[in-house]
Amino acid sequence: MYARVNIIVAAEGKVDAGVAHIEESDRDAVESAAGNRGLTTLVAPEAGVIVAMSYWDDLHQSSEAALTRAREGAATAAGGELFAESFEVVAAERAVDPVSGAVVRMTRVHLEPARVEAGLAFLVDEILQRLSAGAGLCSAELLVDREIGNGLLVTTWTDQDAADRAEALMDELPADAAARAGASFPRSDSYLLVR
Repeated sequence: MYARVNIIVAAEGKVDAGVAHIEESDRDAVESAAGNRGLTTLVAPEAGVIVAMSYWDDLHQSSEAALTRAREGAATAAGGELFAESFEVVAAERAVDPVSGAVVRMTRVHLEPARVEAGLAFLVDEILQRLSAGAGLCSAELLVDREIGNGLLVTTWTDQDAADRAEALMDELPADAAARAGASFPRSDSYLLVR
């Protein structure tokens, strides 16, 4: 399975219009497209950022003209810029179905291209195991572009307290563990689940 991650940096005061466009106009077009496995919408209202993540059997299916128009329409409604990334879904687990308003942490991952497999093993065996042990985890996904080594660790938590406890679990990792696996985590952003 593959994921297309569309990030819209909205103009001031336009976040709600962008989210409404995705939910009211685009969701049906995306979810009815051949090969689609779902659409998740996230928002960081204070930062003015909207994320629409669509899941596909084949990544090429996400590039149909109607879907391109839908993405562009959402960016226009939000008065902002659209940035798109594509990834393979390497690992996914869902403990419970998250509800609207759940806290989503999107952590940028960089794996050394020559050591992608070692980095993935570290992320699945060490990081996902630690996070899965934490109370309040709804779901976790590891998305990776194996060619260049960039990826996202996307975790959804029942509430802010659970997300904060998970951050503390990550801080307990041995300082050199990620470096030994050729992995680094340049930044992490928080969002709220819309749907």
